Amino acid sequence: MLLTNFLQKRKSVRDFEVNTIPKSKLSLIKEKAQETMENEKDLSFVMFENGKIISDSLKGKAGYCGVMINAPHYIGLKLKDRSSEVRLKEGYFLEKLNTIIVNEDFDTCWITVDQVDEASAKAAFGEGGENIDYLIGFGYAAGKKLFDPDNASPRKAVDEIVFEGDFTKPASMETLEQRGLFDIFTSIRFVPNHKNLQPWRFVIKDAYVYLYMVKGLEDSRSLVDCGVIQMYFEEMAKYMGVKGKWENILEDKGEYFEVAKFKM
Repeated sequence: MLLTNFLQKRKSVRDFEVNTIPKSKLSLIKEKAQETMENEKDLSFVMFENGKIISDSLKGKAGYCGVMINAPHYIGLKLKDRSSEVRLKEGYFLEKLNTIIVNEDFDTCWITVDQVDEASAKAAFGEGGENIDYLIGFGYAAGKKLFDPDNASPRKAVDEIVFEGDFTKPASMETLEQRGLFDIFTSIRFVPNHKNLQPWRFVIKDAYVYLYMVKGLEDSRSLVDCGVIQMYFEEMAKYMGVKGKWENILEDKGEYFEVAKFKM
């Protein structure tokens, strides 16, 4: 599935069937996850095949308004630390793992667990469990799938998030088309993000696209969201024949945090 279509159709579920997925599929997902993470030193992935143990341990402590999402399986990332660079990687790689699962035709849901106390996190996830901030619950959706609330929420127009030179000049459609960026930016508006804050802003300058984050009350989670959008931007650029990588900058610019640049 093209990522442009994947993003616009991406769904998250809140209710899963109790049925587990086949062992062969779990092994395949684990194998692909290991391949994805094999050269990464700041993060390590963990899979919890018995989801009931996790959901029972986190009742009243994680999920949506304290209601834990019960899934037959979970996958997460253990962090080396919580630096800005690692936060970006967290979003980048967790969404990569999410796409692996979705592309195997299973349903998923991101679950925030960064508010769980250290003792409970260790009890649920084992040693180092206090360094897990998010889980992806996955399995078969129970009943009708619903659009993720974030995806159903209003999204900013392209000229509200993409600029030319600096933040005083919204990018024109002509510029985006000339630079081969129109399809990318019209699609990544749909990237899921915490509370639909849409914290990302882009500035096109010379040969680069610069990624900025609007600073606010939840900057740690916004950095994770920026990591997610970095992943989708790279994949879409690759589809267009541009095999680049984001170069992190990570500098405070007052109202904004300058995150990274990408050479087109």
